[in-house]
Amino acid sequence: MRGEGNPASFFLVPERFDSMVRTSDSCSLTLSGDGVFGMGFGPHPPLNPEWTRCIIDESTLGDRFGLLRADDFWDFYSVNASLTQVDGDVETLEDEAEITELLQIHASDSSVWPTNPEVVNWYGLRDEDDRLVSLGALVRWESGLYVLASITTVTELRGNGFAQELTQGIIARAREEGIDWLGLGVSHANVAARRVYERAGFVARARFTTYARGDDQPD
Repeated sequence: MRGEGNPASFFLVPERFDSMVRTSDSCSLTLSGDGVFGMGFGPHPPLNPEWTRCIIDESTLGDRFGLLRADDFWDFYSVNASLTQVDGDVETLEDEAEITELLQIHASDSSVWPTNPEVVNWYGLRDEDDRLVSLGALVRWESGLYVLASITTVTELRGNGFAQELTQGIIARAREEGIDWLGLGVSHANVAARRVYERAGFVARARFTTYARGDDQPD
């Protein structure tokens, strides 16, 4: 649980930290705010019935936890940019319309868009015809740590190494800016993306199941 590279450090906001419960082999953290958010680590994390949303590492709870339902399955990765000697040349993108158009066509379910206030910079790669072929956002979360988000490549050009080149380029930019740790989340099922991030230097730190209350359930 210690060290900036662990997943708890990315999600833990000191101002919203409410409580921690430990057992001999597990622990749970609770954060207040817009709903009560929880994190569980270890084989038997104590579960807080007040949680409206939580992430459980290596969950064995199945599809339900009380009023909460499993609604996402994803891996958390991090990398120490200051110690990762990868190179890459990426462009800082300024045209929000260009970014939005690529996301709408090739990644309409992206979690981060140009209007997101947490975005620090958008970065991209172009082909020899100056066509934008891959992009991604560097985001600073409320915790103060940085994550990569909305990494997207033009659909018909996937598999040509653009995503890895882009990811390495953003790591290199972060290193130049004095940013140490970077994180990102990727779906369990997205094997190709996980390989890209691992080749770029990211290391898997946790395998989460997200549980949340459905719209038909009381708060």
